Amino acid sequence: MVSIPNRYGNGPKKSMKLEEACYSLKLECALRELGFVDIGWRTVAHAGIYFVEPIGFRDDCGPMDESLGFVMGEHRYTENSGSLHFIFISAKEALDTALNI
Repeated sequence: MVSIPNRYGNGPKKSMKLEEACYSLKLECALRELGFVDIGWRTVAHAGIYFVEPIGFRDDCGPMDESLGFVMGEHRYTENSGSLHFIFISAKEALDTALNI
């Protein structure tokens, strides 16, 4: 994990690597009995009519790059980044929203 300054001033915030974000998404899917698939090193979850996947700061990032968060949309972000997607800080928030919309 990489330390980045925390805007609340109570110590550094730990940022997640994309590989760790994939593990987090798999764990949340297992807890909710949702389906997911590994495509290369990436994990994509299917929650209701939405797809949820972790993303990095660049389009060509790898598993050891820093995670920006999790995106939720009707299409996979890596296939159609121009369509409407919502971004979340955690896999739990993204899956909660996807299942409650």
